[in-house]
Amino acid sequence: MVLDRNKIVRLLLMSTGLLIYFYFFNPKSEMRPVASPAAATDQTMVPLNRTNGVSQLASTPFAVALQGEEKDITVENELLKVVLSTKGGTIKRVVLKQYKDTSGKELVLLDEQSSHMGISFPYQNLRVDTKDLYFQTQASPVYKLKEAEQATIVFRLVLNSSQYLEQSFTFSGASYQINYDWHAVGMDLNANTQANFCWDIVMKSLETDAKADTARSTVQYYLQDQTFDKLKESSTEVEKKHIAAPIKWVSVKQRFFSSAIVAGDAFKLGDLCMQPSVSSNVTKSVALSLSLSDKDKARGQFVFFFGPNDYKILKKVTKGFEQNIPLGWAIVKWVNKGLIIPLFSFLEKYFSNYGLIIFLLVFIIKLLLAPLAYSSFISMAKMKLLKPELDKIKEKYKHDLQQERIQQAAFCRELGINPLSGCIPALLQMPILVAMFNFFPHAISLRQASFWWANDLSTYDSIMTLPFTILFYGNHVSLFTLLMALSSIFSNQSGPKEGPMKVLSYTMPFVFMVILNTCPAGLSFYYCIFNVMNLLQQKLINHWVDTDGIKEKLMGRQQNAKQGAKLSFQSRIASAIEANNKKKNRS
Repeated sequence: MVLDRNKIVRLLLMSTGLLIYFYFFNPKSEMRPVASPAAATDQTMVPLNRTNGVSQLASTPFAVALQGEEKDITVENELLKVVLSTKGGTIKRVVLKQYKDTSGKELVLLDEQSSHMGISFPYQNLRVDTKDLYFQTQASPVYKLKEAEQATIVFRLVLNSSQYLEQSFTFSGASYQINYDWHAVGMDLNANTQANFCWDIVMKSLETDAKADTARSTVQYYLQDQTFDKLKESSTEVEKKHIAAPIKWVSVKQRFFSSAIVAGDAFKLGDLCMQPSVSSNVTKSVALSLSLSDKDKARGQFVFFFGPNDYKILKKVTKGFEQNIPLGWAIVKWVNKGLIIPLFSFLEKYFSNYGLIIFLLVFIIKLLLAPLAYSSFISMAKMKLLKPELDKIKEKYKHDLQQERIQQAAFCRELGINPLSGCIPALLQMPILVAMFNFFPHAISLRQASFWWANDLSTYDSIMTLPFTILFYGNHVSLFTLLMALSSIFSNQSGPKEGPMKVLSYTMPFVFMVILNTCPAGLSFYYCIFNVMNLLQQKLINHWVDTDGIKEKLMGRQQNAKQGAKLSFQSRIASAIEANNKKKNRS
């Protein structure tokens, strides 16, 4: 039967495609040995060979700044708590106040052990790193900013009456962004030399599912020509990349949080280096060296971003910055940006229970897709009623497959039916299906959000740990995934099935159970509710649709088609007789 063949092919392609996508293209991480907490700060970074060493500056005017007393300045707004240090005149520690780590304590995004940044510039055939120098400041030890308040912290290093270095940081009361200005006064840096912003970061593992965090940690960048790219997350080797084009911003991105620098103009070029971690407390290590613009190497204006990978927040930072969240391929990205994210954000305004939000999300999407589901059901009902006639054609031309298809297609066309019309609605729903696989793993709102037995909807809800690992499936059992598979089986059994379709009604839920077992519990819960609503929808359609009326219409069309064919034949005979009579009269 045409319908069964099309269904089988479609379902097989879907299952094969999903398995290939999640195994070969989805970021993976290797199992890492458990290390002590100190290992997180002992991570070795691949050097970029950018300094000459502190000792060589002893004979220069910078010698006075090689020693000093380190003082901390704490600036706190509604979202951030940042510690600045006179050692290097730089950011020493960043805490995200509205988020917690896996132990329930304040989330420290970076600290003095995991992050080192500064400007590296040439001086008398040497290179000076600001991170090695002690600056002076008149700032107070503590600042607490309200929403409309701002504070600027200035660090200055005076060499003599005509030469000094200055770094300033400007904070706002309710922002994840920090404005950063750098100025070298009285130093000729505009010759054939290059000043660089250098940043070494050891990315701490911040999530319960460390493997998922590692698999989605990388360095991403955006060029001035609006090109977006990144280093490969799944690489098990050191990744290095030289970018010989103007760079607008670079982001050290983890699963749910990012640390980034945005150039006021653009970095001239850059060198990026990333290496996988050997510690369970570290995802990856990164070294950045970004050359300042040629317009004025003695000064620069930048913006730091330390915050969550929240689409609404990222979109406001700078152009293209929302691409830190991977939303999928073109059409899938459009579905996420135009439908899923706005709808999810709207529901968040009125509900705080994310299980309920996911339930309402399914309900609304099912309502939006109801016309497609109804159209698909009508097409399937028509094909079901035509099955006896199609089987007769199949039996008649059982030795000629091509002729069988031609005759079946002609028969359906005669009745005004497209055999593929039942498949088209399902294909139109595919972008939404795939969009969910991109949305839920990156939905920071689900991070540490509990629902029923799941403590964190952003990761899998394990109810049992296996003593071994199963390929694709993993080493644990997710209850939401099991419920999803069961609901899918019941949903697929809502209509009569036989032969290969009966087998597929069981194998497809198994395929999705394997795929979703290591995915966020929120995603499994979504598809579980989706299947239940799909079953209810089928019951309602079966109750309200008049299948006898459809059968009568089809029989009426068949009669009309036969009469039309008969009349057409009679009219052709009449036309031939009339033409023959005219020919005789002329002769």
